[in-house]
Amino acid sequence: MRFAQFASLILLLTIAAAPEAWAHARLVRADPKPGAELSAAPKRIELWFNELLENGFNTVKVFPAADLIAEKKRDFAKDKPQIDPEDRTHVIVQLTPLPPGDYIVEWRVLSRDGHSAPGRSTFRVGKP
Repeated sequence: MRFAQFASLILLLTIAAAPEAWAHARLVRADPKPGAELSAAPKRIELWFNELLENGFNTVKVFPAADLIAEKKRDFAKDKPQIDPEDRTHVIVQLTPLPPGDYIVEWRVLSRDGHSAPGRSTFRVGKP
């Protein structure tokens, strides 16, 4: 019985000591910031994650908040997202011109450990 308790304690301490080893890539910074209210439309979206990312397997979409439940969303991303070669945690996507309104940035990134992680953020262009 004591061995089982000791083994359980070791397992619990191992899991608690290394939470990042069990996690997927998560957003640590974004430009524009989540919930930002901008007077001018951004020309690109930049996202930074806590893990190194694989190139070519990432998606970033920018669409009007009104399209959230639409079957087909108007995507304002110009091209595929690019990983910054100087910082492989940094993803950049260029945008076509955005009219005033509320927008959703939706992403799915693939970290080097092979895990795919989705996420979503919002921002506003123009007056509320």
